[in-house]
Amino acid sequence: MSLLVLGINHHSAPIAVREKLAILERDLPHALAALSGLPGVREGALLSTCNRTEAWAVADAGPVEDTLADFLAGRHGLGRHEFDGHLYCCRAGAAANHLFSVASGLDSMILGEPDIQRQVKTAMEAAQSAKTLGTRLNRLFQDALVTGKKARTETGIARGTFSVGAAAVDLATQIFGESLTGHTVLVLGAGKMSEVTARHLQSRGAPAVLVANRTYEKALALANQFGGQARRFDDLPLLLQSADIVVCSTAAPHPIITRALMNDVMRARRGRPLYLIDIAVPRDVEASVDTMSNVFLYNIDHLQDLVAGARQSRSGEVARAHEIVESSVVEYLRWERSLEVAPLVVAVRQKLDETRQAEIARLRSRLPDLPEKDWKAIESAFQSLTNKIAHPATVAIKAAPETDDALGTLETIRRAYGVENLDGAKNWEGSSD
Repeated sequence: MSLLVLGINHHSAPIAVREKLAILERDLPHALAALSGLPGVREGALLSTCNRTEAWAVADAGPVEDTLADFLAGRHGLGRHEFDGHLYCCRAGAAANHLFSVASGLDSMILGEPDIQRQVKTAMEAAQSAKTLGTRLNRLFQDALVTGKKARTETGIARGTFSVGAAAVDLATQIFGESLTGHTVLVLGAGKMSEVTARHLQSRGAPAVLVANRTYEKALALANQFGGQARRFDDLPLLLQSADIVVCSTAAPHPIITRALMNDVMRARRGRPLYLIDIAVPRDVEASVDTMSNVFLYNIDHLQDLVAGARQSRSGEVARAHEIVESSVVEYLRWERSLEVAPLVVAVRQKLDETRQAEIARLRSRLPDLPEKDWKAIESAFQSLTNKIAHPATVAIKAAPETDDALGTLETIRRAYGVENLDGAKNWEGSSD
């Protein structure tokens, strides 16, 4: 079986392309059920963030890459031509390296970004709840979370780092000055990203932050954390008329701020500038709004310019984090290969046990008068002998994947112990491709 990931991210595609494949958290159960039902897919998980959408699978050999690409396209009613050139696919060790790097914040737009840990955990827990996460992907995601934490604690990649929400606030201060005092700030959405953004807005001197969400109770709960004010989502036109800065981070599947709405808003503002920072994926603001007079729209891709220098300035820490990732990949692959040879370990022990039981039965028929206490001693001796014979075979089988001729070694052991061909024999070469 093959471990692989197929996806799209901020390295491979702009926001206009990758938002088409975004999977909202509320849609994960249905999407996971569809993923696990694909031909040949044994295990599945989905990781969808503001910067990436990835389908993870443990699958039978075959054209799984095309199957996953068709799955992502089909979920959104798209043709493959709309994003085919932007997809990437990693297998086996490269796939493990990718997820460990993602969880460590090495693959994030913002180096060491902390929220990706939560997002990887959310993806894992969603797959666990949907019962699509089997032995391999469960271990992979667990190891990714451990590796991510280790990379952050043992290196300086996260030192002084900030989230996408913090970068959005930094952009606002570039526009209005270091302090946001005196400017009206509106946060649309009450999720985790909105919470992080609101914290940073408050730290930069923003007065009472306005929070609007389709569920008013959630807006109220978030606003109360920061001494802000909750507003009804239905009041959006009026809120846009009064705000100076709008940070958009809802989970809406389509734009909530359209050009038609903004035409009315800007007439009411009488030319007063409005700055929109859209960090939602899919985007909350219609792209054509950017061409309107006195409207300044920034999306998540624009934030890359704010953090471009961080990776280069911490190149030494990045290298150390990559070493941690690579070490974790080696351990994961060693564990994975042990799964491939496990059937032979079981088969050898079973063969030896059958031989032991047959020999004891033969002796019992020849020595019917031997006391039962003597038979217990004989059986104990036979069991000890069986274990001693099985031990070197078990050690050799588990070590075989690390050798140059893994298949030859395993085949020799199989023949030596008289084990029949196993269904997993094709995987004995120590590769999960």
